[in-house]
Amino acid sequence: MIWYIVVFCFYVIFLVWANIKSLKIAESIDDYAIGGHKMGLLLSIGTTTATWISVASVVGVPGYLYSSGVSAIIGWVAGWCFGGALIPIVAYKIRRPEFPARTFPEFIRFRFEPFQKRSTLQAIVGFLMFIGYLLLVNIQVSGFGIVFSTITGIDYKIAIFGFLLFIMVTSVGGFWSVAATDTLNTILITIGVILASGVVWMLTGGISSILDTLATTTAPTIVGGPELEEGVLLSPVGTFGLGTLFSIFISNSLGTPASPHWVTRMLAPQNIKVAILQIMGTIFLLIFIMTPLIIIGLGAKVLIPSIPEGKTTDYIVPLLIQEYTPSIIGAITLIAVCAAAISTANSMLLHCATSLYYDVYLNIFPKKVTDKGFRRWLRVSVLLIAAIAVVLAIDPPWFIAMGFVYTYGGFGSAFFLVVFLGLYWKRMNRAGAYAGIITGAVFYVLAKALSFTLPFVIAVSASLIGVLIAVYLTRKPPVEAYEPYFQAEVSDSTKKMVADNRNR
Repeated sequence: MIWYIVVFCFYVIFLVWANIKSLKIAESIDDYAIGGHKMGLLLSIGTTTATWISVASVVGVPGYLYSSGVSAIIGWVAGWCFGGALIPIVAYKIRRPEFPARTFPEFIRFRFEPFQKRSTLQAIVGFLMFIGYLLLVNIQVSGFGIVFSTITGIDYKIAIFGFLLFIMVTSVGGFWSVAATDTLNTILITIGVILASGVVWMLTGGISSILDTLATTTAPTIVGGPELEEGVLLSPVGTFGLGTLFSIFISNSLGTPASPHWVTRMLAPQNIKVAILQIMGTIFLLIFIMTPLIIIGLGAKVLIPSIPEGKTTDYIVPLLIQEYTPSIIGAITLIAVCAAAISTANSMLLHCATSLYYDVYLNIFPKKVTDKGFRRWLRVSVLLIAAIAVVLAIDPPWFIAMGFVYTYGGFGSAFFLVVFLGLYWKRMNRAGAYAGIITGAVFYVLAKALSFTLPFVIAVSASLIGVLIAVYLTRKPPVEAYEPYFQAEVSDSTKKMVADNRNR
């Protein structure tokens, strides 16, 4: 236990130092919300990687590898990597304007309602983001509580409230604060999963021994549960079935590049080159980190054939740490898991709070806000939303990794066509944006409620039909709406429109 306390204290000290330093940098609204569009390559890669490697990755993915075998690699790892490969296509265009948007909903307004003083579309997108990120933060809180309570013995319901302390520390400096702590978290996550996978490798005898066991084991996932079919853990579709696995893959892959936090991440770098390089560097680190997680998830089935009754597969990583890793490695791995939860939660809370205050409230009730007032209200919003997420996490949700699939599927259904067509099709207009977002979101919820196998495909197909009908039945968009994303030199009328928007 002493090693856990020592490593944890060093971690907290760094978080406090980094955020005190960040307070001196985050002065303007742009600095606080999006790093002033000045983020360099190192911090950009660090914060993007840490946000990506969430508790769903470090806890949820090994849990599904444990219960469903190698098929989870296709659903999550391959899905995220494919989705990440599409993000540079967004980055190339989204960071092209001389004065980019501050938030994802503001980008939607700039592209589709540039002359609206009060943008209903911006408010709708901001509200949808609030719902989605409240759910994602709730998942991070649950993962943090599961791991921390299992390792330390502290009651889960107490552990999740400790999460608020970390949010208070890591969010006060805005985007710069989040980026600084995220970069440390990336390092800790990488070291933690490598060390833990090394222990699993030595105890199991390596990947050949792991695969041999998976080929023959029939041990139930949970004690007292049904036995597995022999060889199912090495099947390409595992225990999911082809339709379900494809649905997971397509939601993760096509939902990722259209998710608001990834689009917003492309607005932070200082130029297009950094925006593209940051995601390329992130994908490299993602593969590097996911490989040890695959070893941990598959190797856990050898070391712990069945999870104790009353637990879910989300407990497999903390159980593995508790039972098999040396104290110092266990402590570092524990911090890595907590870092994964904190780094993703603080980023998503910042996006969530910014959208709720800036894109919804100030959009509906416009008023002049000082930089100091903006920072104050945003900090209050972050803490309030975090508190709501913690209260909701008292009763943990479904499996952690699947929660991300549902949310990414929802974001992709609502925003995929709007983002890509908005950036690469001049004819895409306001009516098409309304039709695409509303149709995609509604059909995804209905398809999930009716338990259809491919809700994302159904929702995006309906969204596409709605977009095409709306676009071709209405007028073309004004040149000022799309010119900044298609032309290096824009017209005087576009420059005036941009200036007016930034001064609101």
